[in-house]
Amino acid sequence: MAGRLLRFPTKPISSDEGAAAARAALEVPIESREIRAFALQLEEPEVLLGICGILRSELETAPDKVLREAEFFYRFLEQPKRSIGILDEREFFLGETALVAGTACRLLYRREDARRWFDRSEAWFRHTVNSVADWARLSYQRLALRLEEREFEEVRELVPLLIESFEKLDMREEALKCRFLEGIVLMELDQPTRALETFRRIRSGARAMGNDQLLATALTNLAQLHAGLGEAEEALDASRHALLVWRRLNNRVGVAKVHWGMGDLLRVKGQPSSAVEAYREAQKEFAEIGMRGDVAALQLVVADLLLDLGQDDAARREIVAALPAIDEMQMVPEGVAALALLRESVRGRRIDRVALRELHGYFDRSES
Repeated sequence: MAGRLLRFPTKPISSDEGAAAARAALEVPIESREIRAFALQLEEPEVLLGICGILRSELETAPDKVLREAEFFYRFLEQPKRSIGILDEREFFLGETALVAGTACRLLYRREDARRWFDRSEAWFRHTVNSVADWARLSYQRLALRLEEREFEEVRELVPLLIESFEKLDMREEALKCRFLEGIVLMELDQPTRALETFRRIRSGARAMGNDQLLATALTNLAQLHAGLGEAEEALDASRHALLVWRRLNNRVGVAKVHWGMGDLLRVKGQPSSAVEAYREAQKEFAEIGMRGDVAALQLVVADLLLDLGQDDAARREIVAALPAIDEMQMVPEGVAALALLRESVRGRRIDRVALRELHGYFDRSES
């Protein structure tokens, strides 16, 4: 038993008690939490279950905070080897906190970190019984990461297999989420008509399930598609409905993406000044929740519009501000040539418009 932390048996707690204890634990600052672990019941499966649920629900509201929390609980469970539950609960929660951390990294453009956390998650899930559903959820996140790295053909090939897995497990919502990957691939491959059909089916499925999160995501993608096609009325209608749902859910990432879509629409309609204002609103939301990658992506988009307005110096400032984050986070390994050309042109005080548009083109799609 060397290396394992033992504890005296305690009376099991209910799910409601666990949820309340989870909320209380998360209110305690991280630096003070471990020394209060016993009082906070951090080794109780019901409490850990509640904590994981809360962190998953906050992924698109505060991914930076979720990453810090998930890493704390992963390290807390990893060393020393704590006695959690009676079967494989410790291994499950290690896999789950690693999966949450990896998902937060993916949303924050920290792709190498995301891969590392996903590998940890897989390693722990291997030690659990009935891990098929957990592996399927992990596979979804890995596939979403491959989509962000523009491996479109691989995603298109693997999505149907993952959908089939979820359907066999009767995980209908997860199966529907996979359709988003399918739709975004169609957007990227410039097949807007098929993409519209896909997102309309997702919208109908989400409404039938009563899942507002999936409904709002479908509406956001529909708004972007209609904006790209210059269909202003349809884009505005989808945007209005999406904003209502995102605000009701207090999902700031969703709100930011709607503003981004509105900027796209205003740009297509030949209103660059108004488009810049919409993009600024999106930037503000992203900045306040620590999503530096999206702020940098929008700085490139805004720079392009400022060039249209004849504001070359302001455009250069936007690019110069964006480049450090893009470099640090390695956001576009597939766009390294365009990045180098853009950086060189900024130094020469004559912005390479082709390189700029190629680079910000890697970011201008909504994600599931």
